[in-house]
Amino acid sequence: MNNVIIFTKTNDSKAKSIGNDIKAFFEKQGIKASFKAGKADLAIVIGGDGTLLGAVRALCEAIPEEKPLPPVLGIHTGSLGFLTESNVNGWKAAIKRGLAKGFIIEERSMLSVTAGENKGKYTVLNDVVVNRNSVARIIDFDVYYNGEFVSNTKADGVIISTPTGSTAYSLAAGGPILHPSIPAFVVTPVSPHTLTNRPIVVADNGVIEVKVKTITDDIIVTLDGQTGVRCSKNRRVVVKKSKRNLRLVRPNDITYFNILRNKLSFGKRG
Repeated sequence: MNNVIIFTKTNDSKAKSIGNDIKAFFEKQGIKASFKAGKADLAIVIGGDGTLLGAVRALCEAIPEEKPLPPVLGIHTGSLGFLTESNVNGWKAAIKRGLAKGFIIEERSMLSVTAGENKGKYTVLNDVVVNRNSVARIIDFDVYYNGEFVSNTKADGVIISTPTGSTAYSLAAGGPILHPSIPAFVVTPVSPHTLTNRPIVVADNGVIEVKVKTITDDIIVTLDGQTGVRCSKNRRVVVKKSKRNLRLVRPNDITYFNILRNKLSFGKRG
């Protein structure tokens, strides 16, 4: 290992302090450490899940698509920490173990999204949401899969999520939980105006297309809950599996089902 990138939560003095400690730790090992996104052997994210989503976006923008993203190790200082799994007290042990024995890597699929007036292309880890950027009003849209008409829906919006994103907004809107290893995406309507529109799971080797029929200039496509793309004229959103994967570093003592139980109280009663 020769080069490490460190991302810290914005305006978080605790995260900044830990970042400086980690930088000093690597430099003592003779490994270059930087706070600037770019090509590296490992990326470390200190903060919460939002910080990790922002870091992945920065890496995708800084590294050419034909090049793999570095493995990402998340150190949790936020309120949930579903993706940032290591805790602030265990980062040194986790890094030492990884340097000595190799890091445990879990591949996470991502979305490639084409949207907006200029048909811009974006890479998304969790989800893409199509709705209105105004007061709560429904939109009328059609969903297609591999060119085949699926359904017409009138709802507040629609969420297209990866298995990683299935425990985020999609879950809150009534969507299912997908294990990260499942090669599928979830299409979840947001507050549909009928009892017959329900979330649907589709294979991730197909193309999902959302055509908004409502004529309005306030349609917005939200990417990972952090950035928005306005679609006032071109109200067509195309989503498919990205050529890129996120390589998420997992602590060797934590499994996906551990996280479901500990973070989301999965299976608990009362």
